Amino acid sequence: MVGRVGRSGTLSFSFRVVLPVMLAVCVTGVTVAGFVLWATARSDERALQRETRLAAQVIAQEMEALAEHQDYYSAWDDAITALAGGDVDWLDGNLGSELYDAATFDRIYVLDHAATPLYAMYGGGRTAPGRFDADRAAIGPMVEQLKAIGAAGALAAYDAGKAESVPHIAEIRIVDGQPAYVGVSAIMSESGEDDLRQDPGNESFLVAVRFLDGALGGQFTEKFFIEAPQFSAAAPVDESRARLPLETEAGETIGWFSWNPDRPGALILSETLPAMVAALAIVGFVLVYLLRSLLRTTSALEAGRAEAEFRANHDPLTGLANRANFNQQLEEALSATGGGGTCVALLALDLDRFKQVNDTLGHEAGDELLKEVGRRLKPLVTGADTIARLGGDEFAIIQRDVRSIDQVSTLSSNIIRELGTPFLVTGRVAEIGVSIGVVVAPAAQAARDLASKADVALYAAKAAGRNTFRVFDDSMQASADDRAALVEEMREANLPVGGLRNGRRAA
Repeated sequence: MVGRVGRSGTLSFSFRVVLPVMLAVCVTGVTVAGFVLWATARSDERALQRETRLAAQVIAQEMEALAEHQDYYSAWDDAITALAGGDVDWLDGNLGSELYDAATFDRIYVLDHAATPLYAMYGGGRTAPGRFDADRAAIGPMVEQLKAIGAAGALAAYDAGKAESVPHIAEIRIVDGQPAYVGVSAIMSESGEDDLRQDPGNESFLVAVRFLDGALGGQFTEKFFIEAPQFSAAAPVDESRARLPLETEAGETIGWFSWNPDRPGALILSETLPAMVAALAIVGFVLVYLLRSLLRTTSALEAGRAEAEFRANHDPLTGLANRANFNQQLEEALSATGGGGTCVALLALDLDRFKQVNDTLGHEAGDELLKEVGRRLKPLVTGADTIARLGGDEFAIIQRDVRSIDQVSTLSSNIIRELGTPFLVTGRVAEIGVSIGVVVAPAAQAARDLASKADVALYAAKAAGRNTFRVFDDSMQASADDRAALVEEMREANLPVGGLRNGRRAA
């Protein structure tokens, strides 16, 4: 009897207490699991929306940049002269080569007014003009469309100085089965001189094609952290990949851009799952606390991670890379140097007369000037290059994929010209200059050694009268060593160092 009562009491307790508790825990577990999955999905959805907007903006910016490159070379007096004289060699050595170097277009064509090919370049090398016929179906309608624009007066307006840019058409088209940027522009006179103006209907055309392929996708990964980007003519088969349709101006989808989407919610779930399972054993207020903490943690983690990463790697005033980021980028650039015959160039920049601006106009004007310097430097470099503010008025640029010293010289000259243009800060005009020390690394070497050589070259630029650049050579190092030895001797003799000091601020 006693045994039966004990078993009955145990069963009753199980039905009255244990089962309801287990049911409550199960319901709570299902509720928590459902909430977590919902929050994870929402977080991933928001991340996908952000990435989709970013991808659309990046592609649009890339298309604009390619169109700007083409527009720049479409207005060229010498090109008009060469076309008039049938000088195809000039077109190859100047128009084709420079346009290829500027934007790495895969195919470049020059057509006469009847869309007959006069010149063709494939992958940086001259080829038979007749190869244009394979692309005529994709490009021909764009040429006819541009002719129609010209007939409507757009080309005449440019010749008359009423339009700032050469009339052109740029779209995404399928070329050789691949999505590609295709730009068609008229070749016009940059000076507008009467003897160089084109008769309406007799303009020649410049056609530039840049395939949207892995090389371009790699730039997106490097600059915008888009994972595994891919362009394709057909929609991706893998349903897990995010996708963005590539559309013509008419809204026709002719290709796709896809990538592996970031899933911060799924990542957070995988990292917090053990703690969440343990928390299911705790009832009441602990469960509520965990749910509320999860919401706060998810939002704070997304915002805090992006903010902390940016602050850790960027100068707070200019938004450029800071010294730590610069050092890391330099190490990475040097470790990758040597492939394909390319080098890395380091440019050390020191602003001339910046202290005078700071002293006369105030620190607020000085800060605004530093911001404007950063804004002017950005358009001068490629997406693979790195601009950094190292402190004060010292900047540095890591130029990648350097194939000749001319590239570095051109960049340095452009910087000197751009920063030599007067600035308007706090309502007043400020004029500065810049001295640049350049060193080119043909193979992997220590970043510290490269920076030291750039400083030596910078010292030589300042010694040459400032507002110029100097490229490091061994004679500069010998002079720097002599100066350092002389300074040390003078210090040991308790003599004033003065202008012999070897440093960034030496007079």
